[in-house]
Amino acid sequence: MSSNPDFDRWYAAKSARFLLEPSHRLETFSNTLVNYHLVSELADHPGKVRIREGRLEAHQPLVITPHVAEIETEGLGDEAKAYLEFLKENEKDLRILQYGYHLKSDNFSEQIVTDRLSVVTERVKSEVLASNDKFAAVVQCVDDPWDVALVELWLREVNRSARGNIDDLQKSGKLF
Repeated sequence: MSSNPDFDRWYAAKSARFLLEPSHRLETFSNTLVNYHLVSELADHPGKVRIREGRLEAHQPLVITPHVAEIETEGLGDEAKAYLEFLKENEKDLRILQYGYHLKSDNFSEQIVTDRLSVVTERVKSEVLASNDKFAAVVQCVDDPWDVALVELWLREVNRSARGNIDDLQKSGKLF
């Protein structure tokens, strides 16, 4: 780690390699458990690789409706006020999906093995593929701060799932 924690977090986020993503998107009408497998080489110990496993619970997306009528317009110009009026008239069509997640520590495990990083990542990936877990992910990441990779995984899954979740909600009549 460097002396700059902001840089460390940025580096951890940008260097995460998603070797295997879940084959299914996040559920629309229930919570989803994503089983993660994080593989990282120990910085000061070449040939030592840490494997972390656990669950990331993605909460069912919630439909949020803004309350445009409650927005104060003090100090705003005529164009902003006219736009707010337009939004008020069309408020019934405005929806936002909110996703939440929870790191489950009850199934967290960690082990250190001696081998090359590439060998360990391929072995973990093969084992996960063989398990046929449609909500499993394998990520190669830095060893510290490793948990930044979990946030990146969650963001990727939300982005990947949103369109399908919106379609499901529209078909069920729960979006509008």
